[in-house]
Amino acid sequence: MKRLTFFSIIGLLFLILYACDTTPQNSAQKPHYESPDLVVGLIVDQMRPDYIYRYWDKFEEGGLKRLVNEGYTFRNAYFRHLQTSTGPGHAAQLTGATPSVHGLIGNSWYVRELDRNINVIEDVDSGHQGVGSQPDYPGEKSPANMLTTTVGDELFMHTGERSKTVGISRKDRGAILPAGHTGNAYWYEGSTGNFITSTFYMDQLPGWMQEFNDRNLPQEYLTRTWDTLLPIEEYVESRADDNPYEGTFPGMDSPTFPVDLAYLVEEHGQGPGLLNATPFADELLFELAVAAIEGEELGRGDVTDMLMVALSAADAIGHRFGPASKQVQDYYLRLDRYMAEFFDYLDREFGMENVLIFLTADHGGAYVPEYMSDLGIPTGHQEFGVSAAGQVSSAVGDYLEETYGENFLLAFSNQNLFLDHDYIDANGLDHVAVQKDVKRFALSLDQVGGAITADALNNQEFTIGMRARAMHAFHQKRSGDVIVWLQPQTHGSGTGGTGHGSGWAYDTKIPLIFFGYDIPHGQSGHKAYVSDIASTVSVYLNTPFPSGNIGNPLNDFMK
Repeated sequence: MKRLTFFSIIGLLFLILYACDTTPQNSAQKPHYESPDLVVGLIVDQMRPDYIYRYWDKFEEGGLKRLVNEGYTFRNAYFRHLQTSTGPGHAAQLTGATPSVHGLIGNSWYVRELDRNINVIEDVDSGHQGVGSQPDYPGEKSPANMLTTTVGDELFMHTGERSKTVGISRKDRGAILPAGHTGNAYWYEGSTGNFITSTFYMDQLPGWMQEFNDRNLPQEYLTRTWDTLLPIEEYVESRADDNPYEGTFPGMDSPTFPVDLAYLVEEHGQGPGLLNATPFADELLFELAVAAIEGEELGRGDVTDMLMVALSAADAIGHRFGPASKQVQDYYLRLDRYMAEFFDYLDREFGMENVLIFLTADHGGAYVPEYMSDLGIPTGHQEFGVSAAGQVSSAVGDYLEETYGENFLLAFSNQNLFLDHDYIDANGLDHVAVQKDVKRFALSLDQVGGAITADALNNQEFTIGMRARAMHAFHQKRSGDVIVWLQPQTHGSGTGGTGHGSGWAYDTKIPLIFFGYDIPHGQSGHKAYVSDIASTVSVYLNTPFPSGNIGNPLNDFMK
């Protein structure tokens, strides 16, 4: 009797475990050797995942709601690295690596050999020039500083150089980095309203791009007035339209709707760059996405192609107005409609079952520190409207001069303090001892939330917390001597808009949704990382992982 009861209990336990398996099942799952016709990456610059749920009731059915209701959502997705900005963020998505491997430690960083900062996509002394741009355009731009391959690079080589990857964005880095080393990138020139490229890619714009520029869509959009899509009194999820925490457009007295673009152009000399901080910049980009698909015949060949769409208007609007603003809310309501139209296009042209889409962001965004302070939430600011990072840099420089007789701080760049190694050597100082000394002083500053030395990062491994993020942000050849991170709620300025770049949750937590192709509906609270995107897409493509990949495929969740 006891023996029968024992096996009965074991059998019952198996039945219970089977019944509790809530992983979505997809009986029509495609054979593993097949691949989608087209991969589309939608990368929204500065998108916080809470926007999806904050504005949910005002979205229509075909855009963001469709992504969530039909796709697979990872509710707990983060960046591994500390310095959350556009360059490192885009690189993480498609290389599957962190700055410690792909080498992009910021949107710019200090280079000792040059004694200056370089831009993340600056190809020093390459001689590259702008294509389709004004003659004086600084065209020395390419992905050369990114040290690893991307998903698109591996796909290009895997298919015998038959696949195409195209990156498009308002920002140069937003187009260049997702396109990888073997794709083509096009970005917006604010002075002319044209999309341009560099001689790294080609000597002249393709015919389809020239035709797109000839449509002069930016000039048409500049005749518009940006007003709320819905009645403004319905925007209850946002702060009052006129408040002291937001910036304004040049030529306007208050940060309020409506924004008469034609007036700002005619009376205040604004040019096509004015579109950058309006939703219309991303409406333009979706128009370009369709033109790129048709012009390059993406997704219509024998191998998979890729289109990376980096939607950067959100970042410009967020920086100017902040996450609590009605301008940010209106942007996402319009983005929802733009996405719905684009998805309808993909349905008609390919069938969504043949297109793999992922939605993510390059970083999040912080609430305006002065707003947080007025709510009684601590910040590291000593003076709103003044850069906290600048205050730290100045204080460290003063400390070095008082302690050692000279300020030998070369730069405070992307949370990295770069010390003059020649000065340290010439004065017989110990590099590690100086690093520790500077770290101790930095920790005494109110603005500073933590610090760690290069020596510690070179000789130890960290698995959790900010020190682990610092480890993933630290590149042995490019980073500084001490990495410093500010207190929470310290990035940004009280004189208008928000900032980002920290390792805190509001900057590192981002949306991650897969949709289309072989993706079932579902969600997971399992911790996922942006660097997991590359290996996940690579599994669907049956291609090698990018050369520096450290991410883990998420495909097993989506079965």
